Parts: sequence; C-alpha cells; structure tokens
Amino acid sequence: MSSLTLENGILVYRSSYDPGLVNALKATIPATDRKWEPRRKVWLVAPQHGRTLADLTSQYLGENIGVPRGQQVAVTETRIVEVRYIGMTKDRGDGSPTAFGLHAGDWSVILPETVLREWFNAEARPDETTTLYAVLGVANAAADSEIKKAYRRLARTWHPDIYQEPDAKEQFIRIQHAYEVLGNARTRAKYDAGLILEASLRSRKQDANIAHQVAGYRSPLRCGLIMAEGKESLGRFVIEKIIAWQDIVNNQGQVLVTSWPMGAEEPVESWN
Repeated sequence: MSSLTLENGILVYRSSYDPGLVNALKATIPATDRKWEPRRKVWLVAPQHGRTLADLTSQYLGENIGVPRGQQVAVTETRIVEVRYIGMTKDRGDGSPTAFGLHAGDWSVILPETVLREWFNAEARPDETTTLYAVLGVANAAADSEIKKAYRRLARTWHPDIYQEPDAKEQFIRIQHAYEVLGNARTRAKYDAGLILEASLRSRKQDANIAHQVAGYRSPLRCGLIMAEGKESLGRFVIEKIIAWQDIVNNQGQVLVTSWPMGAEEPVESWN
C-alpha cells in the first residue's frame, strides 16, 4: 500500500516497486528535488511535488493517496563546506544545470551552474567564446597580482603530472596561454582592446572548447573549502551564492588536488 507523509518539511513516499512508476518519477521530478533512502526504501521528495506523486501512484498502481498539507520554509544560511570533488554541471530536469559536490563522503552539496559561472567570471551562455579572464577565473578588471595568484593556483591544480583527467594537458596549456597574454601589460592591453571591439560588433565566435561547454560546465577548481549562502533540501546543501573559496591544506602545508581519471569509480586525491 502506497503512502505519502510529511517529515520535517520533506515528503516521504512509499510504494510497491513498479519500473514504469520509477522511470516516470525520475523523468518528472528533478534529481535535486528527490533522493532515494535505501535503509527505509522510501523516496524523499521536495514538498512541491506532492500532487505529482499522487497522480503517478494513481496512474501506475491504481491507488489514491492524499497529499499532506503544510511545509517548512527553508531558511538561507551561511556555511563553510569542505568539498572534495565537484562534478560537471548537468540539466537535472528543471532547466537549471547543477553540479553535485562530494562532502563528508556523500554527494550532499549542490552547486548551480549560474553560481559557479558568477564566481569564476565565466560566460553565462555556452555558445560564447571563453575569454582568457574566464580561463583563469578572474574579473576583467583584476589586478596583476590577482592574475598571477590565479595562474599559480590553476597551474598547480591542472598540471598533467598531478591531475589525472583526460584533458589535463589541454587545460594546462590554455591556462599557460592565458597567463602569457594577461600577465604582460602590453599584450593584455591589446587583448582588452580586442574584447571591446568584439563586444561592439556582437561577434559570435566559436572555438574548439564550445562542444565541451555545451555538454556541461566544469569548475576550474574541483575541490576546496567553500563559504557559501544556501538552503538545506533533502539532506543536501543547495548553494545560492559563493562568498569565499580556499584551498584544502593538510598539516604539512600541502594543497589537495582531486581528479576523476577515465574508468575510475571515484575521484582520486593527491597532495602537493
């Protein structure tokens, strides 16, 4: 017998197994709004999807269940979360791509693509050419010292001898090129002039990186101590705004670098 109850502002959905029901549930409710709890064998679902669950139960199981009334309103709070790996953003079914972050052994941090792009000064649309400033994750008005600091941080993170994802060498070369241009006053001024001209002509240039961006946005940094504003939802922390992002450093002063090699079942960590 199916049931739908409300626990601490979260819907708890129980039903007999039906593959059509499960597929429909996953297709209609975004991944960020649902979570399977294997211990109790129930779905935890955001409260706004109560009517959807009731309709699916009626359609696939022929059962009528009531939708609980009332819900707790999530409150925005500020936290510092140690994220050991951030995946690529994907559309979770609601038209707003997000990435999951690994925290305390669970994928319990959600980072919307818009939030990541805002923090790293990346373009809002994947059909735009990535600027050299976006490659380094700095603002166009960044001081020379900020550009140098960003370069050193990213070069350490993406060095092919450390970072084990397939395109590490390609990304490392892009980072080096960005710094060669922006780290020199003369070439930076020339590059800035080109950006102004491009913007004025509303150019829609494309490069070899576009196909990758269409597939999903990747954070230039894949781990870190992140101070952020956000809300708790289904046991996950949904980040709404990043306030600060620091490296994870061990007692020996080494910085954590994480990557996900092709074929691996989990991220690989290294300290350097």
